[in-house]
Amino acid sequence: MKPLSRTVSPSITMSLDREARELIASGRDVINLTAGQVDLPMPEAGKAAVRLALDENRTGYIPATGSADIKEAVRNRMGWTEGEILISAGAKPLLSAAAACLCGPGDDVLLPAPCYTSYPEMIRLAGANPICVFGDPENRFTVSRTALEQAATNRTKAILFNNPVNPTGTVYAKDELAEIVDFCKTHDLYLIADEVYGTFVYDAPFVSLYDFPDARERLILVNSASKSFAMAGLRLGWAVAPEPVASAIAGYLSHAVGCPCSLSERAAKAVLEGDEASSLSLRDVFRKRRGTLFSLLKDIPGIRTERSDGAFYLWADVREIEPDDAAFCRALLSAESVALAPGSAFLLPGYVRIAYTQPEPVLAEAAARLKRFAAQYGKHAG
Repeated sequence: MKPLSRTVSPSITMSLDREARELIASGRDVINLTAGQVDLPMPEAGKAAVRLALDENRTGYIPATGSADIKEAVRNRMGWTEGEILISAGAKPLLSAAAACLCGPGDDVLLPAPCYTSYPEMIRLAGANPICVFGDPENRFTVSRTALEQAATNRTKAILFNNPVNPTGTVYAKDELAEIVDFCKTHDLYLIADEVYGTFVYDAPFVSLYDFPDARERLILVNSASKSFAMAGLRLGWAVAPEPVASAIAGYLSHAVGCPCSLSERAAKAVLEGDEASSLSLRDVFRKRRGTLFSLLKDIPGIRTERSDGAFYLWADVREIEPDDAAFCRALLSAESVALAPGSAFLLPGYVRIAYTQPEPVLAEAAARLKRFAAQYGKHAG
């Protein structure tokens, strides 16, 4: 039996982002729209909290699942009245820990797709099998109850669910979430949920799975400071889970991760205890970017995209230009110095993910380059 490490692939999006950064460092004028990273500064309250923590020499170990005061700040800000709070070094360790503690060899985990590139690998690292359930392209790539029922077996242990969805920007409506919750109850499944883009919903109020009280006994809900507070590099995430599950995750984290960063914890506590102005301001900026980029892309021949409901991505079908999405991205980077993430990284070839994580003038320039490339590459391919 070969070690699990030989079956796990590295993150494609992170490798593409690294390649784009290296080209930029070499002096090339690359527009990098690969990584899902907010490009605006973190709130001043968070910066001040880090400075104060350094002045007070708060650089030692803290509890493995976070200090009591930040757990209280998370509970109050998120409105999580039930369940235990867990803090760790970003959302990824919490999601990985949940998969490892709830699933094992022989278990299946249902995975709505297209999906974030790390989800299948998290499930494999737990020794379980990711069972991809593909969303309906005619309905915003949402996964229906019928599709989930067809994929479920007596080996199914959990569903790993993301809303708003990376990479498509889809936001599930309340009635669609209710179907997911009822499906999990019917089949007695755990519901591992990633809601890190919850503050980036543009056209309607966001509905969290925590808003369904009958889901909470089986819900492991993860969020973080990375997107909502522009603190991706500080690596601080939080989760809520029922006590027995939270206890298992806490034990796992104590061995696999250790404690969160003490400085990041102080920064996150400060912004969580502040008002919502900073998050709302970020949302307004990205809503405007979404409109600008979509208006520039929607009429480019050979590229089909829809305006996303949430997150900060546009999901574009490029099969008319080049069925091989990775080849499309390589050619675009070579010809026009624009870096995008191929859809195959998210388990759906033929598409690309475009992150609107640059100022509007840069997005406009990227769209102009993409339009030029689509025209020229189509002629070349023909």
